[in-house]
Amino acid sequence: MTKRSVFISGGGPAGLAAALLFDRLGWDEIVLAERRPGPSDFEKNKSFNYLVDKRSQRLFDRLGILERLPPVGVATREFTATTITPDGKARTRGVPIIDPNRPVCYWTTRRALLTMLCDAVRDLAGERVRLLYGHKVAGLTRSAAGGIAVEVEDDEGRRESFEPTLVLACDGLNSAIRQGLQNLAEVDPARFEMVATPSLSTGLRYKVLNLPSRFATRGGAAVDDPAMSYILPSRHKDRTKACALFAFPVADASHPRSVNLIREADHELWTLGTADELFAFLEDSFPQLAVRDLVGREEAEDFVGLEAGAFPAPQHARELLASFGPAGARSHVLLVGDAAHAFPPDLGLGVNSALEDVDKLADHLEAAGDLERALTAYAAERLPEARDLCWLVTHVFPEQYNHRPWAMRRWIAGFLLRRGLNAVAPQVFERPGFFLTQDPDLTYGEMRAAIERTDGRLRMAGIGSLAAGAAAALALRG
Repeated sequence: MTKRSVFISGGGPAGLAAALLFDRLGWDEIVLAERRPGPSDFEKNKSFNYLVDKRSQRLFDRLGILERLPPVGVATREFTATTITPDGKARTRGVPIIDPNRPVCYWTTRRALLTMLCDAVRDLAGERVRLLYGHKVAGLTRSAAGGIAVEVEDDEGRRESFEPTLVLACDGLNSAIRQGLQNLAEVDPARFEMVATPSLSTGLRYKVLNLPSRFATRGGAAVDDPAMSYILPSRHKDRTKACALFAFPVADASHPRSVNLIREADHELWTLGTADELFAFLEDSFPQLAVRDLVGREEAEDFVGLEAGAFPAPQHARELLASFGPAGARSHVLLVGDAAHAFPPDLGLGVNSALEDVDKLADHLEAAGDLERALTAYAAERLPEARDLCWLVTHVFPEQYNHRPWAMRRWIAGFLLRRGLNAVAPQVFERPGFFLTQDPDLTYGEMRAAIERTDGRLRMAGIGSLAAGAAAALALRG
């Protein structure tokens, strides 16, 4: 029997889950290369929070690791937040834009999820799995047999080459594997270009500020409930000064409360160059916080020293699959997760869509007896889904960061209108788009079609109302 080997680029959630999957499928060699030194390496500007939904949970169940998720996460179905205003007053309320019927999700941190997945690989997988932390992909070449060779390099410059049956690109928007494909002489670079469609949130800049997991505010309100989300708005209203701190649930008391600061590129926040300037900005903006008790100088220096990230335009690769070599020496390269589709975090679907990719890949690998047939079927299914997913991110809720208050008010009005119409006539008007994206049983294409049906009916109703009004006006004149 031909040896089956897979090289996985990227040790994020999708890459680690894929390593477990191929071990369970009985592949002979599984190699994962990740540039970071380990799964628990704390990158301050990547201390993201994930809301792990049913799409990801299906994969974890398939891999036999679902019971590992609750200990590292905070279970939630609804979304309740405590807002602590600049005068120190606190108010807790549910957020009505969350579908109360959605399945249970888990808030967790990126570090906690990666550590859980890495521990699962080390506990459950056999010796055929190699985790190469501190290794980066140096390039792709054609092997002597006509397939693909992947060269990796460690932190000390040592190189190693692999000639796998399958290369799985789980290495993000700036995928080294996708770039390597485009650099191959026999590959048209346009095949793997990213097709981008800007949205209202494209270009927003962000940084992460790490606060203690539990602390008290000056008004006496405490940020101490691990299951609670907290919102701390600043006292300013001007667009270039106003901001808010968003702190999501965290299960691990030793992990900081990572708060996101997300604003437009011309915001004053991005002009701060020293720790003292940051302290002054925070003290002026957030009188409800004892800033210097919560933010150490080292944290402040790290914050101003790190380059702000920027939300990308929703985008997807033109193609997901490339195959090389003759029969008997055939090898394939497949794009998964952010390497295939990337977008701002508007809908919370980044990690979930990536893990769903791995789950769908498992479906095809288990159903087809032939690898190339399985990969071709997977790409044919997931590429249209990637297009529809990017459309959803562009259209459903890019206004949520409140960087354009008029757009946020318009979105709320549209959401309430659609929710009311769906309650009255569900056979005619679908649930609001943001509700639809929370339904893990719908494909992204089904979500898009439902939104477009409702939008079309609303347009027709509007045209009909205008026509009726015009007819009534003419009748009154007559």
